[in-house]
Amino acid sequence: MKSISLSLSILLASFILGVSFIIGSVLLMNQDKDSSNGTLNQTEAQQTLLLDKVLLTLKETATYLGMNEDQVMSIIKTEQSSLNAFHHFEGKMFPFIKVQDQFYVSRVELDLWIQDASSNHRRYINGQLQ
Repeated sequence: MKSISLSLSILLASFILGVSFIIGSVLLMNQDKDSSNGTLNQTEAQQTLLLDKVLLTLKETATYLGMNEDQVMSIIKTEQSSLNAFHHFEGKMFPFIKVQDQFYVSRVELDLWIQDASSNHRRYINGQLQ
C-alpha cells in the first residue's frame, strides 16, 4: 500500500511539474510577442512622424533610410569629394543643408535622391563613389 501511495505521489508531482512548465512557457511566449509588437508599433509611429516633417535631422535621416548616421555622413562626404574633384556631379546630389554644425535634410528631396541614386545604381564603397 505504501509503494502505491509513493508511486501516486511521484506521478502527481510529475504531472504538476509538467503542467507548470507548459504554462510558464506559454506565458513567456506571449510576453515576447507583446514586447515585439510594442517595438513594431514604436517604429511605425516614428516613421509616421518622419513623414510629417519637412526637414529631418541627420539621425532622423538615418532612421528614414534604415542606415546609421556614419553611413549617411559617408554618402555626403563621398558626393562632396566627387564634386570637388571633378567640378560636376552626375545625377542628383544628397539633399542636405548645414546650419552651424547641424545637418538637415529635405524629406521630399531625399525621396527624389533615393529614386535617382537607385535608378543609376550608385555604389558607395569605402568613401568612394563607384
